[in-house]
Amino acid sequence: MESLPNKTNGEAELDTTEKLIVQSLAKLDGLALGISLGTLFGLAIFFATNILIIKGGDVVGPRLVLLNNYFIGYEITFTGSLIGLAYGFASGFILGWLIAFLRNFVVAVYLHIVRLKSSMSAVNDYIDNP
Repeated sequence: MESLPNKTNGEAELDTTEKLIVQSLAKLDGLALGISLGTLFGLAIFFATNILIIKGGDVVGPRLVLLNNYFIGYEITFTGSLIGLAYGFASGFILGWLIAFLRNFVVAVYLHIVRLKSSMSAVNDYIDNP
C-alpha cells in the first residue's frame, strides 16, 4: 500500500477505509443494470431458442415453449426467438432497474437511520454533560 507524503500510515489507511465505505454505499445505476440484465436475459432466450431450432427433432423444446404462457406470441421458431429477445430484454430491464432501485432505497434508509442515531447520540451527550 502506497502512503501519501504528508500523512502518516494510519491516516492513509483511514483514507483507504473511507474510500472503500463510500464505494460500497454508492448508488447503483438503474439504467445500466437494467440494460445489462435485459441484454443478458434477451440473448439467453434468443440463443436457447435458436439452439433448439438447429438441434431439431420430433418434439422441439417442450419446456422452453412454456414461455408462451408469459410471453404472448413466443414460439420455438426464428421469429419466436426475436419475440423472446424483446420480451427477455424488457423483463430483464425491469428486473435490473427494480433491483437497483430497491438496493438504493434500502441503503438510503439505512444511512438515514445511522445519521438519526448519531444525532440523537450527540444530543444525549450534550444533555448528560452540558
